[in-house]
Amino acid sequence: MTTETSSNAVRWRVLAGGILIQMLLGTIYGYSIFWTPLTSEVFPEVITQAEASRITAAGESVEDYRVVEDEAAAERQQALHQSYLRYAFSICVLSFALVMIFAGRLQDLKGPRVPALIGGFLIGGGFLTAGLMASPIVFYLAHAAFAGAIVLALLMLSRVLLSAFQAQRGPIADYLPWAIVTGVIVAAITLANQYVGRLGEWDAVFLLWGTIGFLAGAGVGFAYVCPIAALTKWFPNNKGLVSGLAVAGFGFGAYFFKGDPYIFSTEWLTIPILGAQGFADAFGIQALFVAHGLVCVFGIGIGALMLKNPPGVPLKAAVGSESVWQETLRSPAFYMLWLMFFSGSVAGLMVIGIVQPFVSEQLVGTGMELGRATAIGTAAVGYLAVFNALGRIIWGLVSDRLGRTAVFIGVFVIQAIVMFLLGHLTSPVALSVAAAAVGFNYGGKFALFPSATSDFFGAKNLGANYGWLFTSYGIAGVVGIAAGNAARVLTGSYVAAFTIAGLLCLISAGLALVLRSMRRTLETQR
Repeated sequence: MTTETSSNAVRWRVLAGGILIQMLLGTIYGYSIFWTPLTSEVFPEVITQAEASRITAAGESVEDYRVVEDEAAAERQQALHQSYLRYAFSICVLSFALVMIFAGRLQDLKGPRVPALIGGFLIGGGFLTAGLMASPIVFYLAHAAFAGAIVLALLMLSRVLLSAFQAQRGPIADYLPWAIVTGVIVAAITLANQYVGRLGEWDAVFLLWGTIGFLAGAGVGFAYVCPIAALTKWFPNNKGLVSGLAVAGFGFGAYFFKGDPYIFSTEWLTIPILGAQGFADAFGIQALFVAHGLVCVFGIGIGALMLKNPPGVPLKAAVGSESVWQETLRSPAFYMLWLMFFSGSVAGLMVIGIVQPFVSEQLVGTGMELGRATAIGTAAVGYLAVFNALGRIIWGLVSDRLGRTAVFIGVFVIQAIVMFLLGHLTSPVALSVAAAAVGFNYGGKFALFPSATSDFFGAKNLGANYGWLFTSYGIAGVVGIAAGNAARVLTGSYVAAFTIAGLLCLISAGLALVLRSMRRTLETQR
């Protein structure tokens, strides 16, 4: 086998490993199917005063129910319960983005395998812990782990702060770490004895925020950038396409994860498929979390072992230079890209986080039976996921041919129009098409921005540079979900939040023109 043939085989293996990793990471886009089963698992059932009176008259207790005044109050309470759980998705996205700053740097220093393996263990561990939330000991272990993380953060911070006084180090510098550890241990034990396991449903909510929220997001952050950084080095002339192919797996992951309820069902036998919806229906949400955690550990581990950097393949030059992250953060182009990424992410994540219940609510409002509306909402999760993946490939390919600016403008203008219309749609077809359109344009962003980052700042330090750009995604996840929740609770509709997201997309279309002017200036200076 010639050296060239061997090199080609390796780069296709890297592509396959990257797609496998991204498919498993992309299951976080299927989170919206968790909220309904988790609401009934975590919170007491909400009933009206009239229903409580009937239960009491029958000689039964209403102690295990949450009693509210009327149906409208019950609906608001259910929306509030789901909004608490949905913050797990916001935390996941924020953790994903913040961890990518460090993971990108680690990837640049150690290559793609090490951070990808770390990512697999973190996301897998998060889901495994969430799946064991019925066991009281898990709450104490999670509390201990959280305290340990605080100790680590404080020790790292103290080291940074004291490094400026190395020449004058005295006893306080030597013994400060012991004081920090002792203080956190005492506080952790005191809080554990007073609160852990005694907060009712909030124990489970906090655990879910920490596991499928923070830990899973950190796992995605460590593993996500590895395939992208490696592939832009293996395919320097097709960065948009290969970035799109890699992150297409992220979009398809949500589709395969969601699945349909069953592939075979008779009066005597029902066989669930390996999708989350069918598995959860058959075995429960906690069993799903355990199974998914194990799949992530082993699947991402296999994909990580397939990744490697090329042995000295020449890289296509950036518009400016090969920038380290400190130089990137001083560039105005970085902030244009950051604002554009933020706008597109707010629109996409707002819809992704609520698509299943949103579609169901829209259809129930027209008089459709709840079961059918829920099934259509679940199908909309799949449509969004499939087109999310296709958008990454197609927009990435088109951007290599037409240039980033034209594609940026097209993506943002189309997304704005969809967001303006979305809250007013009430037919199954229209809602499904809108969900697909949101996914298609949102997905394209993940092929465009790594390529644009490489165009402006080079491929050598893409991990760290893209990690900093990705902070916009994390902040957008919190803002998007919070805006959607607030609009739903305060107005009973998502229309106001969708409209704001649409306006942000239009602003980003204008920023793409400013970015083109910056790019031309850089090209002139070279």
